[in-house]
Amino acid sequence: MDIKLVNRGEEGELILSGRLDTKNADEVTNVFLQVADRFKNVTLNMQDLKYISSAGLRSLKKLYMKVRGNGGELAAKNIAPYVSEVLEMTGFSEMLNIK
Repeated sequence: MDIKLVNRGEEGELILSGRLDTKNADEVTNVFLQVADRFKNVTLNMQDLKYISSAGLRSLKKLYMKVRGNGGELAAKNIAPYVSEVLEMTGFSEMLNIK
């Protein structure tokens, strides 16, 4: 899993690539929460995210809760087809502001 941060003022954009699964979910969660502490709004660019597991969904949920708790918005864009299908089936697409 590779994560790149783009600073857009009050918004941080995280460019995700690879697989978000059990192997890296704890580490990714830590990065997500640090970004949520730094930026009010967070956008996830998921164009190169190839796979997400239930552990990855838990990471997203923690990020969502932190961002919303700070009064911000969590958005997603460029969602790869497989990941989009998982987000739709699990209801996560309703939580995210899809751009």
